[in-house]
Amino acid sequence: MSLQVGSKISLRPKVQLSQHTTMQIGGPAESFAEPSNEAELAAVLDYARRESIPTVILGKGSNVIFPDEGFPGIVITLLQFEKNKIEFDPGIPEVTVSAGVHLYKFVLACRDRGLGGAEFLANIPGTVGGALVMNAGFSRFPGQRSEIGDIVTEVTVMNADGSTEVLTKNQLEFQYRRSNLSGRIVIAGRMRLWRRTPAFIEKEIRACFSYRNDKQDLKHPSSGSVFKNPPAPLPAAAKLIDELGLKGTRIGGMMVSPKHANYFINAGQGKCSEMAELIQFIQGKVFDAKGIWLEPEVRFIAKP
Repeated sequence: MSLQVGSKISLRPKVQLSQHTTMQIGGPAESFAEPSNEAELAAVLDYARRESIPTVILGKGSNVIFPDEGFPGIVITLLQFEKNKIEFDPGIPEVTVSAGVHLYKFVLACRDRGLGGAEFLANIPGTVGGALVMNAGFSRFPGQRSEIGDIVTEVTVMNADGSTEVLTKNQLEFQYRRSNLSGRIVIAGRMRLWRRTPAFIEKEIRACFSYRNDKQDLKHPSSGSVFKNPPAPLPAAAKLIDELGLKGTRIGGMMVSPKHANYFINAGQGKCSEMAELIQFIQGKVFDAKGIWLEPEVRFIAKP
């Protein structure tokens, strides 16, 4: 099926969602769209609205789990959406970047301009849009949180009718791994950084990657951290799970990583149902032993 919007965009049928998530889980989408600009995105949304078809917006799929049966609607990926749009302000250290830009690409572009402050995003496998919605963050220093919400000045969103609006800083709410952008279609963000030498920025990028390679399981399909860390002074989720000897716990194809207890990996033909069962099992074990209920960071897409 094609939607004419000046240039043609197709709705591809029966696309396997396991190919579009980092956990490599999920059945087929009834339809799959890859808009490359605002007009194409608006056309898909208009079609879905007129036909009463449910939609899901997807970035790199690093924090999303789709059902084994798939999704009976349109999955719209923004991986191709203005994927090269990174615009630097010539007068002040600010940059506007499209939702479809990979975080690593964004950070490298800032490095080349001598703009620091976003280096912590370089090792997160996602796009700017997804990072804004979930307030993505990373720190190699215990007790410190660096999050994308710290550097955002405004966010542009598209509404279901295809119109756009700009949300300013005082309209944005960022909390630990969540924001008031959930349910909105983020198409761009504006960040305020600060001037640093490219060499200094590169050193920080490498330090972040080195820490991640040493501590986290990057060799197997995963969604990164499964659980949010409990609030201080409680121990981190990985520590709680590790102390109970639960590394290596496996249900079907899903396993608690032997390297990092808060990483659940797809050890082979893993399923959404097995991931959900493993999460519930670990939650129960931690709660029974520690009295702490771990809240998932990953998002399960419910069938409409």
